[in-house]
Amino acid sequence: MTKTTQPMDKAAIRERLLENPGIMLEGFAAGAGLTLAEVIELLPGSMWKKKDGSCFVEIMQSLPALGKVTLVMNTPDVIMEFSGVLPNGKLSHGFYNFTYNSPLHGHLRASHCKSVYLVERPFMKKQTVSLQFINEAGHAMFKVFAGRDEKGELVAEQLAAMRSWFSGDDAGAFA
Repeated sequence: MTKTTQPMDKAAIRERLLENPGIMLEGFAAGAGLTLAEVIELLPGSMWKKKDGSCFVEIMQSLPALGKVTLVMNTPDVIMEFSGVLPNGKLSHGFYNFTYNSPLHGHLRASHCKSVYLVERPFMKKQTVSLQFINEAGHAMFKVFAGRDEKGELVAEQLAAMRSWFSGDDAGAFA
């Protein structure tokens, strides 16, 4: 006889996230049978804001000015990180194409970005701030984390810039 588990209800998930907002979100989402986007939206409302994916190119073109950040791609098999200044890029043939003047280059399907979240939460005993680019299936395309200074503190100018992109009427409401 196989054991079946009942999916957690959203109230129970909210409670668990309230108790431990620093949990690895992708793993938690998989275990709960939810997408990353659904789990982000179950975090306390003060920890996230959402914008429509139509802002993808605008945000991507603003990222190089932030300076050193960390780009993370998290799949079931790999957590890949790049720390540095993101290269400039432009939209062409359906892709956002990074220029080839950086160790990081490649092509991102801009049209697959359904939403972008600004997520501010603790992780590994430190406060983190990230932009999470979410595809149409509700999973992360990639994330960009604010950088830290020589003292390990989040870079204030980066926080201000990231937050400014999510201010105003088009930023969506806190949950």
